Order: sequence, then structure tokens, then C-alpha cells
Amino acid sequence: MNTLNIPEYKVSQFNFQIKDLIENNFNYVRISGEISEIKNASKGQLYMTLKDDQSILSCVVWSQKMKNLLFNPELGMQVIATGKITTWSKYKTTYQLDIDKIELEGEGALLKLIEDRKKKLKTKGIFDEKYKKNLPLIPKKIGIITSPNGSVIHDIINKIKERFLIDIDLWPSAVQGTEAEMSIIKAIKGFNSFEKKDQPDVIIIARGGGSTEDLMTFNSENIAMAVFESSIPIVSAIGHETDTTIIDYVSDLRASTPTAAAEKIVPVRTELVKSVKSIGERINYLIDTKSKIEKNYLENFKKLLKAPNKIIDIFREKVEKNFLNINKEFQSQFEKNNLLIKNINKFIKPPIVKLDSNKILLNNLHKDLNKNIIEKQNLSKDIITKLSRLLKSNSIHANLNKGYSILTDNNKIIKRSIKTHKGRSIKAKLYEGELELIVKKTN
Repeated sequence: MNTLNIPEYKVSQFNFQIKDLIENNFNYVRISGEISEIKNASKGQLYMTLKDDQSILSCVVWSQKMKNLLFNPELGMQVIATGKITTWSKYKTTYQLDIDKIELEGEGALLKLIEDRKKKLKTKGIFDEKYKKNLPLIPKKIGIITSPNGSVIHDIINKIKERFLIDIDLWPSAVQGTEAEMSIIKAIKGFNSFEKKDQPDVIIIARGGGSTEDLMTFNSENIAMAVFESSIPIVSAIGHETDTTIIDYVSDLRASTPTAAAEKIVPVRTELVKSVKSIGERINYLIDTKSKIEKNYLENFKKLLKAPNKIIDIFREKVEKNFLNINKEFQSQFEKNNLLIKNINKFIKPPIVKLDSNKILLNNLHKDLNKNIIEKQNLSKDIITKLSRLLKSNSIHANLNKGYSILTDNNKIIKRSIKTHKGRSIKAKLYEGELELIVKKTN
């Protein structure tokens, strides 16, 4: 081989010529491929590899260009990368694509990625209805996570002011691009980290409409998990009515638009006032009607119910009558015994011994008789006293004084719980006064 005509270069000269050759012949290019490797560098740049079925290409997104990306690149994405081919030869000879822009290759590929991600999260159970938190009827404070610029935040604030004056706490956040994911997650965790008294009662995550690619931030797994783990209820209001993102499935309530979110969360104050007034009027009417009915029941009951003192007087008369009958019976028995003694005396024999003996016997009988009469009188008095006490202790008045009460339903005394039912209005008569009760439970 004749080497005299072969040009000779120093290493750096050759590399510079290769650099000029490549970079001058390939200005801006669009490269289609699948992301097969991603690596974040310490200085903020992103290294990744694109591949097809035959080859691979090294790529870099410098830190100052990261904010221009519409979404965070992920493994497995089929993308089109736009940029310049550059060479690098300080430690080893290589070339790479210096990326300015990344697009998803076709909406079909993007929708498939979203669908696969949705299935993955669904298997974790975070979409289940049992995890949905209830929204307050009237929130004291509403937290809003959205861009501070644009019409979305103004539409939400105006709609809330129209319906009810409620405190609004705006957490400004990017809603598109590579910074959006971390910005939204930081806002969710930030609201949840407040002290309980400073936390909003509900959070709205909102942005206006856009393409599937524009809304890709809200299909993030990390944002979905942050929404699921929030202790504060979250309402998603992303895009238009036809737009659906993954956080719509995990949020506690999905609103078709940001304005609709305000309508779902905040009631109309005038309608609430009108409703409360109507309920108040109905309650007053029911109370008035019920009072009149119960008053009539009470008057009728008073007519039928005898005073406790009258009942005691009736029983006292019966006891006194029985006592008189007992005394008469004792007197009758006493007279009969005396008569019997007199008759016996007629048959006493004259002998002095027999006479003395009979006298002693008669005296003993007489003593026993008097003793028995006295004992029977005392016993009868004790019985009468006990009966009187028993009568008094078992009287209605005495039982009411002990703390008992008489339950009635439509003036009928309730003896068994099955004679009434839950929600029934009943009366309780006490020692002094009456109570009107509502049955909550029967056993």
C-alpha cells in the first residue's frame, strides 16, 4: 500500500473534522424511537437512550431545556425527539442527540400508555369507592391548586363568590411541563401538612382544557398516589367535560370543568337560607299542632283520672269499716264467753273444794280470755296499720313520688314495649308534671 498519499491527522484534528462533518450535515433532526434508558445527572441534565428494532442512539436534555418539555419522559414511551447531533471526544469518541423537544409519537401510543397505567393503578385498589372521602356541606376554607395566571383561577373564584362567601387558599402550581408533577405533589402535601385549624376543608386541582399530551401531567402515577394519600378530600377539575385523566378516578369527586367544581363544592347561600326558613316554618306548625292535640289529651285525661287523695280516702273508709266489724266480733265473742261462764256457774256443785277449784279455773279462763282479746286487738291493729301503709305505698301518688312514671299512648297505659314503636310520641306522668317523649328504640 502506498501510504504517501494518505492524509495524516492528529487525534484532535480528526475529531474536529468529524464534528464539523456531522454537525454541518445534520442541523436539526427529528428522531423516532422508544425510550429504553433514562438517567438523571447531578447537574440537572437528563441522559437517555432511544432505540428501534436494530439500533440505539444516545441523547441528552440539558438542564436549561428541561423546563421546555411538555411532560416527563418515561421508559417505554414511543417518542419523536427534535434536536441537533453533537459530538464529544474528550474521554471517548461518541455522538449524541442534543434534544430541544420531545413529542409522543401518535396519540394512539399515548392513550395506550395511559390505559396501561390506569390498569396498573386499578389493581392497587386506589380507585375503589370505599376510599372516597365525603365533602363538607359548607366548607369553611377551600384550597385551590392551579396556575395563578389564566382564566381558570378567576372563573373558580368568581363562581364561589356568586354562591357563598368562603375563604380561598390558592397554592400556585405549574399545570403543564416537567415541573408540573412535583409542583402539584408539593401543593397537595403542603396543604395536608398544615395544622388542622389552618387546613382547607376541600382541595380543588384544576386546569383548563388541552390535548391529551397537554394533560399528561394529570396521568402521573406519583400525582395519583399523592391524591389517594391526602387526608383532605380532593376534587379534580381538569380540562373540559370530555377530558378524563387518571386523577379523576382516584379523586374523591370529579368535576367536568373548574367552574363545575366550584358549583359542586359550594352551595348557593340564598337557597340555603330559603330552605332553612321553610323547614323552620314547618317545624313551628308541627309543634303548634302537636301542642294543641296533646293539650286536648291532657284535659280529657284529667277528667278521667281521680285525685290520689280521693283514692286513699276510699281505702281508709274500707279499713275503718273492717276494724269496726272486728271489734263487734270480739265483743260478741266476749259476751258469749261470759254467758257461757254464767251458765257453767249454775252447774257448779256446792262443795267448797270444787267451788274453789272452779273459781280458780274460771279466773284463769277469764284472764286468758282478756289476754287473747287484747292480743287479737293488738294484732288486728298491726294488720290494719300494715295494710294502711301497704295501701299508701302502693298508691299511684306514692309510686310517682318514688321516681316511677306512668307511660301512656293516646291515653292508654303502656305495659309492654311491643305496644309502641320507634318514632312514636308518648307521655310520661311524673310526681310533678308530665313529659312528652319520642321512642328511639324498643327492646
